[in-house]
Amino acid sequence: MKKIEQSWNKILLTEIIYSVLYAILGLIIYLKPEITNNVIGLMIGTFLLIYGFFALFTFIERSKIKLFHWNFIFGILSILLGIFIMFNPLSILHFLNITVGIWLVVEGINKAVYYLFMKKIGEESRKIILASAILLCILGVLLVLNPFKTIIISKTVGVFIILFNIVNINDLVLLKRRGKKILELIK
Repeated sequence: MKKIEQSWNKILLTEIIYSVLYAILGLIIYLKPEITNNVIGLMIGTFLLIYGFFALFTFIERSKIKLFHWNFIFGILSILLGIFIMFNPLSILHFLNITVGIWLVVEGINKAVYYLFMKKIGEESRKIILASAILLCILGVLLVLNPFKTIIISKTVGVFIILFNIVNINDLVLLKRRGKKILELIK
């Protein structure tokens, strides 16, 4: 049980660090919308690749924990999206709002899966995770359906990335605080 708890804490800490770094990326995109398409595409593609490989690693490392079973799908989707963005950086500003919107919807669905798992084990904090899932899906759909001009796209994507990571950090801190109880319920 101690080894699982240590792994759980490492995974959550890594996710929190990743979310902070990605929020900083969102802030940079918001503050510097004139950054070239190539730089934005490479940065976002790289972050999605890292996230995808981390999700796959989490799936492989913790495949016996039901909470991480969907990480395989989300990892593959993030890797494919990252590769696509890295190889198409010149069209990124026109495509970025749709890509990030879809990614936010996928992350919202991922949170909904966590909610269902937490509901199944009777975790009290599941309502916050459900609210996060709904918010992410709404933000993603709004971003996909509302195309913007080039500079506004950059600023909007930056804001959405910041909001997503604030919500994600909130969920991760909540999971960390309740980690022992959750680990006891899923073992």
